[in-house]
Amino acid sequence: MAMTVKNNPTATLVLGELNKNVSKLGKQLSKVANGQKIVSVGDGTADYSISERMQAQIRSLRQDIDNTKTGRSMLQVAEGGIQGIVDELREMKQLAINAANDSNTDADRATIQKEFDEKLKQIDDIVATTNYNGKLLLNGEYGRWHTAMVTDNPNGSSNIVSTGVIEPSGTPITLASGNHTITTAGVYVLGTGFTGDITIADGLSGVKITQSNSAQLTDVHIIGPTSGNANLWIEGLNIKNTTDQSCIRFSGSDNVLSIKGNNNIDYSSYMASGSVSNEKATINVGGGLTIEGTGTLEMISTHTYSAMIGTDNNEISNADLTINSGTYVLTGTDSRQNVLNSARAGAVIGSGICGSIGDITINGGTFDIFTSGDAAAIGSSMGVSYMINSGLAGGGDITIRNANITAVADGGACIGSGVDNTIGNITIEDSIIHAENKALNHTVLANGIPWLQYLIGSGAGIGSGSYRYYSDGANAGDIVIRNSEIFSSSNRGAGVGSGYKSYAKNITIENVTGQITSIKGEDIGKGLEGGVGTINISGYPEPTLHETSISGTPLKIHTGTKANQRINCYIENLGTKALFNVKTDEELENLANVRTRASAQRLLGSLTDPSVEGPLDKAINYALNEMTQVGSYINRLEQTENTLTVNHENTTSSESTIRDADMAKEMTEYTKSNVLAQAAQSMLAQANQNSSSVLSLLQ
Repeated sequence: MAMTVKNNPTATLVLGELNKNVSKLGKQLSKVANGQKIVSVGDGTADYSISERMQAQIRSLRQDIDNTKTGRSMLQVAEGGIQGIVDELREMKQLAINAANDSNTDADRATIQKEFDEKLKQIDDIVATTNYNGKLLLNGEYGRWHTAMVTDNPNGSSNIVSTGVIEPSGTPITLASGNHTITTAGVYVLGTGFTGDITIADGLSGVKITQSNSAQLTDVHIIGPTSGNANLWIEGLNIKNTTDQSCIRFSGSDNVLSIKGNNNIDYSSYMASGSVSNEKATINVGGGLTIEGTGTLEMISTHTYSAMIGTDNNEISNADLTINSGTYVLTGTDSRQNVLNSARAGAVIGSGICGSIGDITINGGTFDIFTSGDAAAIGSSMGVSYMINSGLAGGGDITIRNANITAVADGGACIGSGVDNTIGNITIEDSIIHAENKALNHTVLANGIPWLQYLIGSGAGIGSGSYRYYSDGANAGDIVIRNSEIFSSSNRGAGVGSGYKSYAKNITIENVTGQITSIKGEDIGKGLEGGVGTINISGYPEPTLHETSISGTPLKIHTGTKANQRINCYIENLGTKALFNVKTDEELENLANVRTRASAQRLLGSLTDPSVEGPLDKAINYALNEMTQVGSYINRLEQTENTLTVNHENTTSSESTIRDADMAKEMTEYTKSNVLAQAAQSMLAQANQNSSSVLSLLQ
């Protein structure tokens, strides 16, 4: 080896080895200190990814176990309440048997009746006080069915309008991810994790699209035939789209969309950026669309400029939209809680901004609509200057019959026109409307001036949105409301009429019940600084009520890591009226009566047919049935908890196999790395000493 001074290649070589050994020693020290063989993604990308997913699963399972425990505790509270009711009913039967005995006089029975009445009150007290975390459990809120009083249409009009299209059938065809063109009518199932575009070929009618499970799919787009006449059915779709593209898009005229089951379309993660001149409607009506069905369509969208159901931004269209039936929950913001600075310019049902739509006709259905900003919930979008100058209306006529609509809006009307825009005539007949136009947290101040002053509840409840400076009302439509129950309110617009600094034409109200109010405008007529034509009001009959059964909402005990993994627990009403199957206090008093021997015997059953249960036995069996049902829920939750515990243990064990360190092995590796590092350090010192020997030559 040459004796050099300027460079020391031996020391450099040894230094490199020392650095490697020190780095390896640091990794081994980290593994020993953490007790894990995978500390970071660099220790094994695949294993790290699997382990992280397992840890998420472990935490989810741990929460599911807690959920089952709290759910079981909640049901045990209900069980205790029902047991108390059963005890009271047993004692009431004993009192009735006593009262039926002729050893008692009527005076004695009157005394027994007092105790009997107190037992009834005690049962209702148990119902009123049996709660878990403030949730009343025995009042029927979580029963399978509720009995509700609803208003008959005064005209008796309740016919369901339908196109009569036939649901597609046949052997389902499963589609894998990718773009597909459907050329044959039938049923198509979107496979697990499906993403892609589905195009229905021209001339094809009769396609049903569903999915293989309830897991949410991403970026799915359904495109109808360009020739129109589509007969599209959807059932059980759960889609979350992130791009500016319609989820369902029609072309041509005479299209029909039929809804079955529960369907969810989520555009909440889409945020406009850059140019939004072509923002697409979530469901585009094409040249004309009819929507109907027995199912539910739930949609949420942060598309600011297009409609949710209607037309795109910048789409000038006279296509008609008809909705015959179905249930619709439509949220035109990213949430219903925090809408600060969230101003939607496209209607929820209607036209996109800088665009238009034809007539909107609703012949039935239930609607729950929430939107914030400049557009109407049902009607036209926010207007813009070129539309104003050209006299272009944002939409045609709005006709609503036999519908139940709840709508919340801000600057635009709940039903009618958006800010600075127009709509045709508004006709509402035989319907129940709850329209609330209010300030939706638009209170950002700049130099003391509210952000977007034309919002803060400035549209009418039913009528026009705020601001129509350029018009004397000639472009406004008439408002006709007949035979309906109307609850409509506004902050600065009219309850029914014009919005703030806006105009409405003639208003006719006939045979309407409910409540129509405005804080700063007229209840019926002009909004603040607004205008209106003639107003004609006649007839306020009492609504005709009848009973109907509506589906109840169960207690949902979430027991899995997916949205649909839950146990639904139903608990019927255990109040005295429900126990004795009566509707009024008077009926209950007449039935729960032991003041005479005959009335006491009537509570116990039939004198001629021993097989006929009396009201008391029916009440006891009713309560016992609920107790056994609650008991079965508790047993199921116990089994679910056991299963979840086993899953948690096994998943934890599996994750441990991947991630946890074999301490003996890791200590061996650590010792090895430590020795190598020390050896390299010693050799580096020796290599540095080698160069000093050159100095002896210079003496």
